[in-house]
Amino acid sequence: MSASGITWKNLSTLILAVSATAFAIAQAPADDDAIFPMPAGKIYVNECGSCHTAFAPGLLPARSWRKMMGDLGSHFGEDASLDEPQHLAIQKDLEVLAADGTQANMRIRRINGAIPAGAAPQRISETGYFKYMHDEVPKHIWQRKKIGTPGNCIACHTRANEGRYGEREVRIPQ
Repeated sequence: MSASGITWKNLSTLILAVSATAFAIAQAPADDDAIFPMPAGKIYVNECGSCHTAFAPGLLPARSWRKMMGDLGSHFGEDASLDEPQHLAIQKDLEVLAADGTQANMRIRRINGAIPAGAAPQRISETGYFKYMHDEVPKHIWQRKKIGTPGNCIACHTRANEGRYGEREVRIPQ
């Protein structure tokens, strides 16, 4: 041991710990990455994403997804009925990854916390989180032909079907 109490072993341990921490920080998504877990299989993206954005399940609580899945015969004016196995698989995936689901991360828990306990919103664009995240978008932007409605996430968030809504990936169509 040296007079200062620092040994090569202690120094190398410190350097290793600092390096590992720096690597972990570099690999972590930035706050604006907004990466949401998506169902592992392709059923959800293929079925739901064939008509609209395959929304990240973490954007709504399980009660919202249950209500939505319970009325697919009249899904926003369309018959989106599924056969029983597909229906059950999608509903299970939505509930597990929902804003109040067991796999919810801190961002998703904040989304859920902004939804009143008894509410089961059916439109993500009507949630407090959506409104907060899009409060700087002027009304005329939503009216652009390639966007149409606030629910058309994929128009600007080109990787929304992968659960990616980060600001750095936003491309607003002209």
